[in-house]
Amino acid sequence: VQARRPLDPHLVVYSAFSHRGVLGDPGAVYRKAREIAPQLRGVWVVRDEETAARLPDGVEHVLLDSPAYRRVTARAGFFVNNVNWPGSLVKRPGSVHVHTHQGTPLKYMAADLLDRPGARYGVDVPQMLRRADRWDHSLVANPHSELVWERAYPCHFASARTGSPRNDVLVNAAEGAGAAVRARLGVPEGRTVVLYAPTRREYVRGGHVDRIDLARFAADLGEDHTLVVRLHPSLAAGPARGTGLAELHRRGILVDATDEPHVEDVLLAADVLVTDYSALMFDYANLDRPVVVHADDRAAYAASRGTYFDITAEPPGHVSRDYRELARLFASGSWRDEESARLRAAFRERFCVFDDGRAAERVVRTLLLGEPMPQRATVRVPGPATARDLLAST
Repeated sequence: VQARRPLDPHLVVYSAFSHRGVLGDPGAVYRKAREIAPQLRGVWVVRDEETAARLPDGVEHVLLDSPAYRRVTARAGFFVNNVNWPGSLVKRPGSVHVHTHQGTPLKYMAADLLDRPGARYGVDVPQMLRRADRWDHSLVANPHSELVWERAYPCHFASARTGSPRNDVLVNAAEGAGAAVRARLGVPEGRTVVLYAPTRREYVRGGHVDRIDLARFAADLGEDHTLVVRLHPSLAAGPARGTGLAELHRRGILVDATDEPHVEDVLLAADVLVTDYSALMFDYANLDRPVVVHADDRAAYAASRGTYFDITAEPPGHVSRDYRELARLFASGSWRDEESARLRAAFRERFCVFDDGRAAERVVRTLLLGEPMPQRATVRVPGPATARDLLAST
């Protein structure tokens, strides 16, 4: 009956990270829509009552697969998500699906996983592509993302060069924007915050392997530094937390920020990011703060998961290939030297092209309201040859 009623052009249904709440790019779009387009009714899909209880005040929501969920999804004019909607959701003619993704891709995705049996274990790629074929718009933050998504998802959508809405808060960050987050995390004033954010590994069971002795790293950094660790969301409830990380957090050796709901807050609190192959480095680059790539297993990672380019050859900062190199970078202070700044500038020019602090507004005005594209700040865009080179190795 609901599917026979007219679509509601003012109803927007949101979801993020498999219905985990008002997060990521969809969350940024929702907040901007409430600010500049109050005529739009935003409804969030959440997975359970526990998640619903954590929603901010005033957020309208429905539980997944409930009668209310079926009513709103049958009539919504717009859908915004960073994960594919369930296969049971039928896209009605005239409805508009906006897919935000979850950052700039370094590792292989979707159709590119077909020749990577280890990486696509438990992933139904054909079903993934069938669901992606409901997209109308695919948001991109740079030419690299546009090329990758159009290749990895050979579906019927148009790329929207809006930038990443969740990065608006990073681009527009004022001096001292991370102070409140540091206080919440319990970081003493005056400390240099080193954020360690590794990604998961497909070549080991469970996806996690200890690449760094965290207690040793925290000790080597010294008392004027605080080590903050944020694991990949898929490892948050697994043995990677275990007694090790939890115990180090309890003893005050480091701060475990894995449960912080908004990764943007954690990025704002950090003075330097240490990561391996995580897409967070592309977001963090918007802050123009140092990045260190710890790639001690790059060959194994590239062979198992596949990467669109060699991050160690075109990094956002210095690269360490074993723990001694990593410790030396921080002991010498070279993690924030002129070479680090040079590498970061080249990385930002390449991967932060469309992030000008107005991405969420651009999505709301152009994709939800149908207004002309707001003028983007002047940026330098890599030429076609440079963009093609991003995928040349594949």
